[in-house]
Amino acid sequence: MQKFLAIMTILVLETGIMAAQNDKTVFCDRACLEGKVNQYLAAMVAHDASKAPFSKNLKFTENGVKLPPTEGLWFTSTGLGDYKFYVSDPQAGQVGFAGLVKEHDKPVILALRLKVVRGQITEAESEVIRTVKEENFVNLVTPPPALSEPLAPSERVSRQELIRISNLYFDGIERTDGDIVPWDPECSRLENGRRTAGLPSASAPAPDAAGEPPVPSCRDGLSSGILKTIYNIRPRRTLAVDEERGVTWGVYNFNHRGVLTVQMKDGSTSPSYAPTPNSSLIVEIFKIKNGKIRDIVAFITLVPYGMGDGWAGPLFK
Repeated sequence: MQKFLAIMTILVLETGIMAAQNDKTVFCDRACLEGKVNQYLAAMVAHDASKAPFSKNLKFTENGVKLPPTEGLWFTSTGLGDYKFYVSDPQAGQVGFAGLVKEHDKPVILALRLKVVRGQITEAESEVIRTVKEENFVNLVTPPPALSEPLAPSERVSRQELIRISNLYFDGIERTDGDIVPWDPECSRLENGRRTAGLPSASAPAPDAAGEPPVPSCRDGLSSGILKTIYNIRPRRTLAVDEERGVTWGVYNFNHRGVLTVQMKDGSTSPSYAPTPNSSLIVEIFKIKNGKIRDIVAFITLVPYGMGDGWAGPLFK
């Protein structure tokens, strides 16, 4: 009798798990999460929040400021562009997105994160970059294909390791030490469409804008000393982790206290790129292959110093 009851218990549990996985109101897979993003975007362009599956307790921010979904880009958007990619994390019910949106018919970058609970969007965190240089749009035509390519099982690392490696990048910046970060030889970084580190590779084939100066390797960019302008990187939030593709999507605050000069690695002195206090609200997307950072795509907008990101609290209390 006890053996029979044990078998029945196992069957009931397995049936419940399978039902939960097949019930899209409970479990949202990759296609489901990307579909929620598409619903969000369509509703935004229509200026009608009722067309998106929002929870009644929705929290929505744009550039770190809490707003209702009638303001900001929800008020000014006039269409969608072709450039887009997704970072899906069914385990956490989170999805990151980056793409071009038209604002009064001019292109702007939208980096977006949604949290989905039982089929409803409970959190929408958006960053809108409205100051993209015209020449940088050449790198915003086709996303780096590696971001959407699955890794072979032998090339993957665990979820915890993906988060750890992503954070090592920011540790390297704070310590001005590119040697503590595991780099793929083909590492490349794009920042608002502009290449700031690494050489064009198969993962990022778009040509750079004509006349751009040479850029350092990913390792040397962290070690040169110019990033001493940054006081710290707080808060750090790695929010969507795609283990199959080896991609993370997070929001990080680069805080600048306002120094005039920094000492470079070679002993020379260089003007700081942020001589007055401000913070950079940055969405950073990492492609990590064989435990090494291969691609970095960053989207950046400036916010008042110490404001925080609208989710983790202010820098100072």
